[in-house]
Amino acid sequence: MKILGLDASGPALAVGLVVDTVVAADFMWTKPRTAGSHLIAWVQQIVEQWGRPNAIAVGIGPGSFTGVRIAVTGAKALAYAWDIPVKGVSSLQAWAMNAPRGSQVLVTTELRGPAFYAGYYRITSQGPEPLIADQAINGALPSTFPTSEMVYVAGPLAESTEGLRRVGIRATPLPIALMGSCVALLGRKALIEGRADTPELLAPFYGRPPAITTNSSGSEQVIADGDQ
Repeated sequence: MKILGLDASGPALAVGLVVDTVVAADFMWTKPRTAGSHLIAWVQQIVEQWGRPNAIAVGIGPGSFTGVRIAVTGAKALAYAWDIPVKGVSSLQAWAMNAPRGSQVLVTTELRGPAFYAGYYRITSQGPEPLIADQAINGALPSTFPTSEMVYVAGPLAESTEGLRRVGIRATPLPIALMGSCVALLGRKALIEGRADTPELLAPFYGRPPAITTNSSGSEQVIADGDQ
């Protein structure tokens, strides 16, 4: 089975193709606001080289409001045009696919002041197993943290010494990327088993509370969209 994987929820547009369990192609563009033109071009390139995919997996977030909309809308349009199944998957869980097996990883994205999205996973032989549900954080981390266990941290929180300290004394940055092939592999089991989504019901996962920041004049400003 050839599965096309799409995601634009994080710092990059990711497009990939998996043939059975083999990664055939992966493309990344680090300016997701201009993802639309690259998405079309890369899909065309994949089709020219590998033929049309049999199914599509798409990251539905949480993450960038604009990026998630681009990926989900593109996946639905292609699914309709090609008359193939589509499956929405957690973008954070797909990001965790490249973490070392046996480890625990906190994946973060769209850090804006005290607010960001997070997913916490244990990496098993079957892939990332959620330890807490993907959620919007606005200030305090879940009660699981801080922890004394070894935890990898991916995404923007890993770039902050204070952020790592909040996770735990053994929190370690993990520089892994969210790849389109990871999205495809995460959705593969459900697609093979016929558990695709109804395209018209497939929707992005939005759940972030607004982040309150202070602008240069000293007044508070509400930022509800991670792209602002």
